[in-house]
Amino acid sequence: MDVKIDFLGMPNKVGRSAYLITGSKSILLDYGVDLDRIPKFPEPVDVKHLDLFVISHSHLDHMGAAPMLYVSGNVKALTTRPSIDVSDLLIRDFMKLSGEYLLFEYIDFVSLRRNVELLGYEEELRLDGASITLYDAGHIPGSAQVLVSLDGKNILYTGDINTYETMLQKPAHMDFDVELDAVIMESTYGDSKHPDRRTQERRFVELAEEAIEEGGTVLVPAFAVARSQEILLILEKYGFKYDVVMDGMALEVTKIFLSHPDYLKDPDMLERAFSSVRKVYRWRDRKKLVRERVLIIAPAGMLGGGAAVFYLNKLIKNPKNRIFLVGYQAPGTPGRSLLEESESEERRDMADVLYMRFSAHADVDGLFKFASKLQGDPKIFVVHGDRDARRNIGELVEDKLGFKVIYPSTKESYII
Repeated sequence: MDVKIDFLGMPNKVGRSAYLITGSKSILLDYGVDLDRIPKFPEPVDVKHLDLFVISHSHLDHMGAAPMLYVSGNVKALTTRPSIDVSDLLIRDFMKLSGEYLLFEYIDFVSLRRNVELLGYEEELRLDGASITLYDAGHIPGSAQVLVSLDGKNILYTGDINTYETMLQKPAHMDFDVELDAVIMESTYGDSKHPDRRTQERRFVELAEEAIEEGGTVLVPAFAVARSQEILLILEKYGFKYDVVMDGMALEVTKIFLSHPDYLKDPDMLERAFSSVRKVYRWRDRKKLVRERVLIIAPAGMLGGGAAVFYLNKLIKNPKNRIFLVGYQAPGTPGRSLLEESESEERRDMADVLYMRFSAHADVDGLFKFASKLQGDPKIFVVHGDRDARRNIGELVEDKLGFKVIYPSTKESYII
């Protein structure tokens, strides 16, 4: 029997991931959103014909539309325990920010959660004629690659993948002992190389300490999920000399991660770092902090909301202060605008704005290394990246490894 892959999201950009695999069973991999001012959703799915829904990880661009599947039906769902717990937190926040545009209510996420079966890494779920195995993706705690074996075909979906070790995570699983027929591979940084991680870590800590020693306050706007915890661990590793403050959703996410220590590289280190951090929940405390010589970790990472925006507005006009952007800044976001404006001569009397790349995605070398370990002669479907990133890693894989590479578009279908 033929097996078909339908690309329901937006394969030619970072966001809105959704892939439907059909044969004797119908299996949906992720159902995410584009986080524009008005969220954009994947193509609709007939839930009545779905046998399984798999969530690779908790980021909204991979699961933000998932409750829509439960508005008028139920389908068995599969993910890891950290992913469903963090998803709950992110969906509630998503509804607060974008509720008027959403096509579901929180009760629909509750229905999703009731239908979830939890699966650990390298554990297998068997269906009649199919099986699903999850593997560590190295991206955030609980993130998974998904191996679908259906009607004699083996299809691997990487989700978001990181082949490098970080402070928070071990690298992704790369030693698959099965011959693959197709791979759906992300390509976020498929056209660039990350700077040396250890050099970046040391420079970050040194510059942060320097700013505080000269009388300033340091702000680190960071994604609540994984990046905030990564920054906390870096500061712990290098013995940061000054007070560290954590604010916002990052506090709750850290508690969730610590409740699932098997998904962390060094849970004891994170516990130690988190126990010593100053935790802020109230506005009166935030107002005091901007006059203190401390380092503040606060979402949102792209400055689209959250406590980080308050801190930024208070700190940006003082040249003694320093702002570190430590994650991807998407075009059109306040973080990207700040980064571009910081290079202007007119901003010389403002706080320093520095970009430090602590990515949770593989770069071009990491993606190529991953592809070089694949068994069989799979078709490689390059997704989750802009045109240059997809083409660059795709051409490398095709030219050097000999795999057939495909660049799918929304609503396209391919037979495996």
